[in-house]
Amino acid sequence: MLWTPFALSMRVDLAYNPILINGIWTRSGARPDREGAKTALIINRFRVSGTLREIIENTGWLFGLRILRMFFALFVVAWMARYLGREQFGILQYSVAFVGLFSPLAILGLQGIVVRDIVREPEAKDEILGTTIVLRLVGGLTGFMLVLLAIYLVRRDEPLVRMVTGIVALILFLQAFESIDSWFQSQVQSKYTVIAKSVALAVANLLRIIAIVTEAPLTAFAATLAIDAIVAGSALVIAYRSQGHRLGDWRFSMARAKNLLSQSWALILSGALAIIYFKIDQVMLGQMAGDEEVGVYSTAVRLSEVWYFIPIAIATSVFPALIKAKSRGEEIYYARLQQLYDFMAWLGLVVAIFFAFTSDMVIVLIFGEEYAAAGPILSVHIWAGVFVFLKVAMSRWLLSEGKLNFLFISSGLGATVNVALNLFLIPRYGGMGAAVATVISYAIAGLFACFLYRPAWRNGLMMIKALLVPFRALAYLVKRGGGKGGDGAGRDSGAVGNNENGNGDDG
Repeated sequence: MLWTPFALSMRVDLAYNPILINGIWTRSGARPDREGAKTALIINRFRVSGTLREIIENTGWLFGLRILRMFFALFVVAWMARYLGREQFGILQYSVAFVGLFSPLAILGLQGIVVRDIVREPEAKDEILGTTIVLRLVGGLTGFMLVLLAIYLVRRDEPLVRMVTGIVALILFLQAFESIDSWFQSQVQSKYTVIAKSVALAVANLLRIIAIVTEAPLTAFAATLAIDAIVAGSALVIAYRSQGHRLGDWRFSMARAKNLLSQSWALILSGALAIIYFKIDQVMLGQMAGDEEVGVYSTAVRLSEVWYFIPIAIATSVFPALIKAKSRGEEIYYARLQQLYDFMAWLGLVVAIFFAFTSDMVIVLIFGEEYAAAGPILSVHIWAGVFVFLKVAMSRWLLSEGKLNFLFISSGLGATVNVALNLFLIPRYGGMGAAVATVISYAIAGLFACFLYRPAWRNGLMMIKALLVPFRALAYLVKRGGGKGGDGAGRDSGAVGNNENGNGDDG
């Protein structure tokens, strides 16, 4: 997928992950204190309610879409990068990042709030969806006009850059009908969204392949982004109507609009700040180091960020049930949240370690020797994903607890640090400097900012604990190994280990 900023508005088969299932969706909060009981409980966790089965199926559909997108990103986009060359590919990526800075005006921070409200008020879905569509159309059109003005001011003497950016900016209001996805999310029926977006994906990538084969100009590749949004929105409308719903039943409510915006203003501001620390690096590289540097850097960023679908898929699927889980008690609620953090940390660390050692080979294999300089950049940038994985999990806690103002604090701090570091590092180190700035700012915004906000302290400690999960797992294995010794002391040690596991810290 070409446009990662909007994927962040950015997903492992849960059916075979008893740790995560234990952490989030099991019926009992009790932890077994014996090995046999623990094994039986893990087995029983696969015989769970229809809600869990829906979550697993929903996550599977989300993964299907993202894996499909990943395939095309590695094939079509790599082919396109080779065809366009570093400079023109850099212009396209610069334009995408530049437009992304204005995406909060189009998204309005509404997605999670709309899902939550539909879950709570299913009888008001037509009013909620109708109001959301109108708000996003108005916000998208406003963002589009601001993009045209801003790009004219910063790249006045470069008509090609202005034209490409203007075409890409069409996506800001063309994506309004993707708000229908909120309905399918609230019903844990993301397979319909998957089908709709898969159709759009196929059409857009077919057009990109045609553009490459026919040696089309750069503007044609920018147009495929707008076409992608049009097809995706149309397919979602068809899927929605196929379920017996009518667009004619939608209605706009000024009272509902005020209510939604009153809840989302913090998300709009934090979204703007988040986009700054997510995408300002490519914009600043374009301004300070040139479009070729953006072309090289963006290939590393693409491979680094393509994995962000993993936490988004998991968090999107579990969020409706997480809202209900809170009513079952604080202890089980936070125990589940810790398991979610642990799982996110495992995934992030596995991806980061793999690419830290193979980045040079992977870049050359996919994008060619022309982009070889992106290898070292990828080996650094990939570590930012660890903190992204954790923050995606935390964002659901913030939404569930109604503590969205913290997003403004964390995103503002991250954006400030990112801009400051980029100003210092890009002139000296180019893309590598931008990668270092990204990792540091993501760590500050995703983890260390928790300790500036008292209600989030507990989550900060939980995330630090999650980052230590490899050492916790090793300690657990050592305890188990020691507990299986032949003498009585060994048996006593094993008993202690089982009791500790029963307390739920390392199990």
